[in-house]
Amino acid sequence: MKILVCTDGSPGSLAVLPHAGRFASAVGAEIVLTRVLDPRVDAASVVSPSLEAAVTTVQTSWEAGLREVLSAAGLSGSVMVPRRAWGKEVADAIHLAADETEAAMVAISSRGSGAVRHALFGSVALGVISRADLPVMTLAGDPPMREASGPYHIVVTSDGSADAKSIFPGISALLIPGKTKVTIVEVATMKAQESEAEAIERTRPGVEALLARVTAGVEASTHVRVVPAEAAIDLAVIAAADSLGADAIASATHGHSAQRRLIAGSTALGIVAKAQVPVILVKSTPTE
Repeated sequence: MKILVCTDGSPGSLAVLPHAGRFASAVGAEIVLTRVLDPRVDAASVVSPSLEAAVTTVQTSWEAGLREVLSAAGLSGSVMVPRRAWGKEVADAIHLAADETEAAMVAISSRGSGAVRHALFGSVALGVISRADLPVMTLAGDPPMREASGPYHIVVTSDGSADAKSIFPGISALLIPGKTKVTIVEVATMKAQESEAEAIERTRPGVEALLARVTAGVEASTHVRVVPAEAAIDLAVIAAADSLGADAIASATHGHSAQRRLIAGSTALGIVAKAQVPVILVKSTPTE
C-alpha cells in the first residue's frame, strides 16, 4: 500500500506528514512524498541552455529536499516530483501521480481561511478532494501528534443516509485486520420529551446495521452520541472521536458547490476545521 503525501514546499503543507506517517507505520504502507513542479514557473529563474535542462535541475534539487524532509521526520519512503502539464491544474498532476503509484490514499494539508465556508480549503486541496476517487486525508492547522500504538483507530461518521453508507467501499482498502479498527459514530439529536436512553435506542439499530459493511476481520464497534436539538453535529463527532482515542475521523463528502464541483457538506467541513486529528474524506456515491 502506498500513501501519496503532497507538499508545496512550505512548512504548513508538511503538517499532515507525521499523521500520514502514523497511518503508514500502523498498516505497513509506504509514504510517497510528492511535490508538483510547474516548469514555466518553478524553473523560470534557473540559468540553463534549455527549459528541459532547467526543469531537470529543479527536479533533482527538489527530490533531494524531499528525501531530507522524510529523513528529518524519521520516515522511510520514496519521493516523486511530477510535472504540471500545460493547461492542467496542480490537482490534475497529483491525481496522475496517485494513479501512477497506485496509491490507496492521498494526504494533503488544507490551506486558507475565510468567511466563505469552502475557503477552508486552498485551491489545490479543494481540487484534489473534488476529483478524488480514493480517500483523501486532510488536516487543518498543525495539531500535535498523539501518542499512539496498536491498531490505527478510525472513527467513521454516519448520519444514516445513503451517502454515509457509501463511505465503506471507499475506505475498504485502508482497513486491514489486526492493523486498523473502526468505530462507527452517529450523533443522535434528542427529540422533544425524549430521554437520552430513548435517543440511543432509536439510533442504535441503524448504526449497528452498518457493521456488516466493514471489511471482514477488522475490529469494529459502534457509538451513539446524544446531543440536544441545538447542538453542533461537527463538535459532537469531534468530542466522540476524542473520547474514543481515535487516530482519524472518516467522513463522506456530502454536499455540492456550483463553482467547485463535489466537495464536502457543512458537517464534514466543520470537522476538518476543528478536529485535532486528520480527517479522511471519501467522495459520496449513494448506495443501498
